[in-house]
Amino acid sequence: MRLLRSLVLLAVAGLAVAGCSQPRPKPIAGCNYQMLRLDVGSRLKKPDITESPVDATAADVAQEAISRRLGAQLRERRVRREQERAPLEGVGGAAPSEDQFLALSGGGQHGAFGAGFFYGLAKRGTLPTWDIVTGVSTGSLQSTLLFLANQPVPADRTDYSWVDGPMSGKDGPSPLVVTPGTSNVGDLVLAYSIAREADLMRVRSGGAALGALLKGSTASFAPLQARLRKIMTVGTLQAVGHEWRDRNRQLYVGVSNLDDGEGYAIDMGELAGRTLTTTAPEELARLQGCYIDAMLASSSVPPGVPPLSLEAAGGGDAPGSRQSAMYMDGGARFGMFLAPVVAALKGAGSDGKARVTLLVNTTMDAGPWSGTAQPVQRWSAVTAALRAVDLLETQVYRFSAGSVEQLGMELGGLDMAYLSQAGTGGEAPDDHRFDGKSCAEWLAIDARAKPLQFYPHYMACTVDYGRARGAAANWNYQLP
Repeated sequence: MRLLRSLVLLAVAGLAVAGCSQPRPKPIAGCNYQMLRLDVGSRLKKPDITESPVDATAADVAQEAISRRLGAQLRERRVRREQERAPLEGVGGAAPSEDQFLALSGGGQHGAFGAGFFYGLAKRGTLPTWDIVTGVSTGSLQSTLLFLANQPVPADRTDYSWVDGPMSGKDGPSPLVVTPGTSNVGDLVLAYSIAREADLMRVRSGGAALGALLKGSTASFAPLQARLRKIMTVGTLQAVGHEWRDRNRQLYVGVSNLDDGEGYAIDMGELAGRTLTTTAPEELARLQGCYIDAMLASSSVPPGVPPLSLEAAGGGDAPGSRQSAMYMDGGARFGMFLAPVVAALKGAGSDGKARVTLLVNTTMDAGPWSGTAQPVQRWSAVTAALRAVDLLETQVYRFSAGSVEQLGMELGGLDMAYLSQAGTGGEAPDDHRFDGKSCAEWLAIDARAKPLQFYPHYMACTVDYGRARGAAANWNYQLP
């Protein structure tokens, strides 16, 4: 987490240096993202607007149309799921008959925990084929490969030159080495294996502080973008598109709109589905760029990395109109979400049972201000403001997790895991040992290089901690 604290530092620096404003970034033309506005609170019990059309607003009408469309997809998904179950009835291994939903939270480098957790679960057996998957920030980076968890690795994902770090095996023996190309979940683990922060993030020339003031950000995600191009291949997008078109499964990532201040879910299945309607290499490359930009926008936190402009559908009054806006990390509005699930349930008229899987890639605990058992003795306006931001962001994640938990309880099934096991008597993530040292010790070693966000050996240790939890199906909470 700690998503917004750097904004305070930038604001303070901005008092000293003025006039360094940045032009709006240009979007990839024609992406025409289909977006669903993310509202606070459950819409399960909201009346159909046909019952009181006089009181309906334009937003209500638009939401109702989305609910009906998503509901139709969910109804068709149920039919297809039963068709897939039928040949397996009585022979074991049949997929569950109830709806399956997955929500993946933000959490920065701690997304390594979620990647490891699902890798461990997969070693126990087949992961669920979730009907709807949502992700925010690092969860958005996880979402595609977990959406494809039970699908073969696409044939065109052959360039693994980006694989590096402790889990690659390139630096010698390691307690956890993952072979590239064996599974989508395995490739997800490798995405969190880095040898240095520069594998994911490039610090601006002149240093972070000067870069933030002169260029609008301390770093760029250019290395991450290059890595994603090798992972999110056209074949990967086509696999997502087939699941969306042929099996009615749905995939969304969350973003925050800097212009209107709202949170939105981008329909990644619909976007990927467009790769099935063309064979033109330049168009496929453009759609790949659109797909990756959506993931990067969901993960970009100014002034760490700059926001992105995305072109959304329906931005004006004319049919087919589009509007460009600036977007950043969805975690500024929602730490995790299942709003499309709620809309689909409402549109499907469902009162049936479902199972919600919630993976929180962080602790949801702000921790003591001083970082120790002793209270803070001296403070300043800046440190107090940073502390306030930490508390605010932690609360956003708690409210978001509570909303998803409530939906799981309403629907009758919940599997929830988050980074900490505080209060449960389980192993603390910092105490987990990997390659002879604890995660806390690896964090201290990585800190010597003074990274901005990504600590390579600590991330590997966190993956292994998640793997151990997943292999033991060690959830924080389950509602059977």
